[in-house]
Amino acid sequence: MTDLAIKYFDLVGNSRLRIFHEDGRTFINRSTKRYDAIFCDAFTSLYAIPFQLTTKESVTKMYALLNENGVALVNIISAIGGDLGMFLRAEYATYKSVFPQVWLFPVSDPYNGILSQNIMLVALKTNKRPSFKSRDRELDEYLSHIWRGKVNSELPILTDDLAPVDSYVIRMIRRK
Repeated sequence: MTDLAIKYFDLVGNSRLRIFHEDGRTFINRSTKRYDAIFCDAFTSLYAIPFQLTTKESVTKMYALLNENGVALVNIISAIGGDLGMFLRAEYATYKSVFPQVWLFPVSDPYNGILSQNIMLVALKTNKRPSFKSRDRELDEYLSHIWRGKVNSELPILTDDLAPVDSYVIRMIRRK
């Protein structure tokens, strides 16, 4: 993956960037270092979501690995509402049970909650609310995609003992 990121996405070396190649849950379970950011893009498609990275136990471990003002970013393919958004809403509730702030940024259309699209879930370890404004025009455009609608919380928090991720995915597939 790193080679592809270098070749196709202009990833350049940086002394602050540390890339690890191993199972995400194994890494967070054994890591003792602190990080400013954790980016989770392990959901390779709508059809392959490793449940062990979606649970409260794994989210709690991520929270513990973050520095005081750290952020967890999770790329999820989903809608926000309806059957297509069941996994996202369960994951949102799970992150909300651990982090003081959780925000959603639909990538394609920030106003359409029933559209299945890439959605960035942003969990902040701080209570201080960010401005979501940037002087950088491109970054400001991304920040403008913040979801301003309601996120229903009717689904249970995902845990190692109860994570019906496959059930949510099957419903999404049947609706498409």
